[in-house]
Amino acid sequence: MRRFVVIGTRATASPDFLLIDLPGTSGRLDVLLRCVRAAFLVSHGLRRDTVVYLVLLGGPAAPRSLRIDGASVRFLRPDERSLAVLAQKALAAPCEGDGFVTVKPGVAVAAGGLEAVLDDVGPGASYVLDEGGADLRETPVELADPVFFIGDHLGFGEENRRRIDARPAVAISVGPMSLHADDVVTLVSNELDRRTLGVAARSTR
Repeated sequence: MRRFVVIGTRATASPDFLLIDLPGTSGRLDVLLRCVRAAFLVSHGLRRDTVVYLVLLGGPAAPRSLRIDGASVRFLRPDERSLAVLAQKALAAPCEGDGFVTVKPGVAVAAGGLEAVLDDVGPGASYVLDEGGADLRETPVELADPVFFIGDHLGFGEENRRRIDARPAVAISVGPMSLHADDVVTLVSNELDRRTLGVAARSTR
């Protein structure tokens, strides 16, 4: 299982955004939804070994977090509007108490930010995407249940970065250029695919 945690510094934690103007009314939730598409959707298929957490820190309803589990989610479509509808319906559901509450198959919401996500993922090998980090291609990565933390276009925020580093998390980068968050997810997934499939191929020889 691979897990991605994407921090939405201003992404709205309420369902009160317009589908016809997602970038302008959602605090750039669209940036996070593109990460969802990149993490799950492959040609003619869906990654069932992936979980994505969206940490929503914008608006009066914040903080809240969404969890999408590829093992059980249904009808996940690649277009941004459909993903926005999914998020909107999840955020409209009641959310009280501790931990994540399932609102539909594979989709859960929690009344909390990064701390709720960290409680849910538990301990394990963690990596934070950082432009100054070690090159992913040259860094050993734990292939069993790794967690990758990715900031949106505004980064992580100082307090969230301290919490991530305290796990501790290894700082890695995907290359010398600053890329969009969803492209980072794609490159990390591809590298994990290459290593995982390479291990599987060698084990059958």
